[in-house]
Amino acid sequence: MTKTLGIITEYDPYHKGHAYFLEEAKQLSGADRTIAVMSGAFVQRGEPAMLDKYLRAEAAVRNGVDLVVEMPFAYGATGPENFARGGIRLLSALGIVDAIAFGSESATVEPMKELAKALAFESADLSRQISLELAKGITFPAARHAAVETEFGKEAADMLIKPNDILGVEYLKQLYLIEAEKTKRGLICFHPGAGATGEPLLDAVFAVHRKGPGEDGADSEMRFAGAGAIRALFREGRLGEAFSYMPITTAELIQHRIHEYQPDISVWEMRTEHDLRIDMGQRRRTSGLGMVFSEALFEPFQYALLSIGPRASSAIYTAAEGVENRLFEGAMRAKNYYELVSLVKSKRFTESRIRRLVLHTTLRLSKADMRRAMSERICARILAFNDKGADILKDARGADATARGAVLYQNLRVQEEELSRSPALIELTVRADKLYHMLVEGNLTGYRYSPEPIRV
Repeated sequence: MTKTLGIITEYDPYHKGHAYFLEEAKQLSGADRTIAVMSGAFVQRGEPAMLDKYLRAEAAVRNGVDLVVEMPFAYGATGPENFARGGIRLLSALGIVDAIAFGSESATVEPMKELAKALAFESADLSRQISLELAKGITFPAARHAAVETEFGKEAADMLIKPNDILGVEYLKQLYLIEAEKTKRGLICFHPGAGATGEPLLDAVFAVHRKGPGEDGADSEMRFAGAGAIRALFREGRLGEAFSYMPITTAELIQHRIHEYQPDISVWEMRTEHDLRIDMGQRRRTSGLGMVFSEALFEPFQYALLSIGPRASSAIYTAAEGVENRLFEGAMRAKNYYELVSLVKSKRFTESRIRRLVLHTTLRLSKADMRRAMSERICARILAFNDKGADILKDARGADATARGAVLYQNLRVQEEELSRSPALIELTVRADKLYHMLVEGNLTGYRYSPEPIRV
């Protein structure tokens, strides 16, 4: 019997650590086909993806994923809880996924389940303890960590320190909420389905132990590097070193992309010169490498901030507790994106939260926008697939569209009726895509929202 594995990811970019995870996840789950829910133009950390979504999706399919669909912007570029909610909501609602896997620093599923359940159905004692910690002026993640340690001990609290463990707990928390929905309608705003076998997905969750360094680290001997470290290498122009941490197929796709934007850098040169470096200063002032780095957001952010004004900025989705005032003050002093984030972050407001606030301000993403989007039926754009992926799509479309809790689409006009219940989700994703296109190209010339998915 065919078994489908679901994963939630960003692939910015797809590297050897991702390839290791995929192989291990397939082996643990016994799955013979895989669907990945991937963030789009902007990612969970609140920054533009270095590479566009279609290139990242193609790299994933050429390296063993069978179908890649896009998480809507309203979920993909927000905090861990909402990011997890979007991915799990989508995978569950499709009704074709038999197992879910995620990377983890601890890789201990059962203790993570216990903690996730406690967080999903937060007790009065835990809520009170979190409030007491927040009163000390610390960030919510720090307050929750301290409260969990008080209520459940250090071992449980340690699962809320490392990024992959945090996301793993959030995925499991959303699965518990889905189970609760089956017995109490209205607890969450969608109608989930069980896995393709009819069994609860909570019984088929697998944690793959993370191999190699963390997000921003690199191990030259193991040839493993985190995505953050690889992005830093590209930003510094250290192309040869960056490519060494990627599967050959991923490297080749990126090499061709760079050559499109910088014809003087040959594909042969990038493939053969393992210590290749280029001067990024001049190239940033021209057309770059067909990549986007965080600093590109600074100028459009400043224009957006001027047009919004201090009073109206409190309506921005991530704005709360006066952080928008700190943002205005920082914007008046900062000379670049990184200085801005550094000036605004504080004991109360994490760097990740500030990055997301900058993005949401740039896009004028309001609390009202998000309320509308969160109430809609989730939808996901098809980005890339292979023959097995085509079979997954056929299975996903087997049920009547109105009976399913999610819609997969590739063309807005052709599937207009199916998507009529998701206007805000689509509008926000279009808004984000247009900004991303402008960051890469400098204008909207050539922008298309519904290009054909890539068939590998």
